[in-house]
Amino acid sequence: MLSDRLSQSAVTSWIAERVPSPVKALIPQALKGRIVPPRPRSASFDYFQDLMRDNYQVRNLVNLDAVAFRKGFESYLALEDSTMEGYASPELQRVKSVRFWWPYDHDFGDFKVGPGKSKYRPSSLLASFMDNFDVLPKRLDGKRVLDIGCFAGGTSLLLAAMGASVVAIEEVKKYVDCLLFLRDAFAIDHLEPRCLSLYELTAEEFQDQFDIVLFAGVLYHLSDPVLGTRITFNVLRPGGTCLLETAVSRSSGRVLEYAGKHQHKRVAGANWFFPSPSVVREMMDEVGYSDISTRVLPRPKGPRDRMLAVGTKVTQVDMLRAGLSVPNIR
Repeated sequence: MLSDRLSQSAVTSWIAERVPSPVKALIPQALKGRIVPPRPRSASFDYFQDLMRDNYQVRNLVNLDAVAFRKGFESYLALEDSTMEGYASPELQRVKSVRFWWPYDHDFGDFKVGPGKSKYRPSSLLASFMDNFDVLPKRLDGKRVLDIGCFAGGTSLLLAAMGASVVAIEEVKKYVDCLLFLRDAFAIDHLEPRCLSLYELTAEEFQDQFDIVLFAGVLYHLSDPVLGTRITFNVLRPGGTCLLETAVSRSSGRVLEYAGKHQHKRVAGANWFFPSPSVVREMMDEVGYSDISTRVLPRPKGPRDRMLAVGTKVTQVDMLRAGLSVPNIR
């Protein structure tokens, strides 16, 4: 078994010993400069931390005992597989798409995982929307929420614990499989993880279906950010809210900064475009959102800042269609 406390350095060494040589060569670049963030200080952050702790410990297990749960969860921590993702050239992909990566700090009750760079992200992200915009109540009973690019599922688990009916999509299968494992272990009947790309949400089953869309940490990974943002608009019900969070260029102009494979020697496809704050607002307006509010969160120790944005879908409206990569997008 893995140790009761899986440190970042231990996990990094463990990965480096086991992944294929082409991918192993990229690990130091992918992990370089990772800084564990300080613990945020706010009542809402504490609320989400308590919610995660109180709902997801071995004492809450329903369909597995503690031993079987730990064994099953550790099988994901040890998972390195590019075939299941359909990658022809794993060395061209993100390390975290080939090798499973649990990014959060969490105590399951009889074993702990973390810390990682994103140890507080689920709680701090949702707390940021709660504190800055007052758009996220503590209870979401009766609400349907779409979590786009859920990664390892921390925000999805929190939204489900708040009472929401959550559809969590992620294009990397191993993370969906792990979230399905957690869902079944804790018998979360209102959480539906699905292995889908954002661009697949054009199907009829998703149109006008959600009260809230969480669109966090995704925009700068998209090759087609305007189309992607329009899709988030289309899946919302009239009156629904988009909670967008992204890394942004520090430019004060109307800039979409290209960030391909040669930038900072990052893995190909990890990032595509970093918009400036004014571009984020304009794109949201372009695709139909109203009542847009934004806030830039400075990251002085990082290469870019982060940004929060909230928009409302008042009603379904059309948009400029010249040059759209999907001409018949709703």
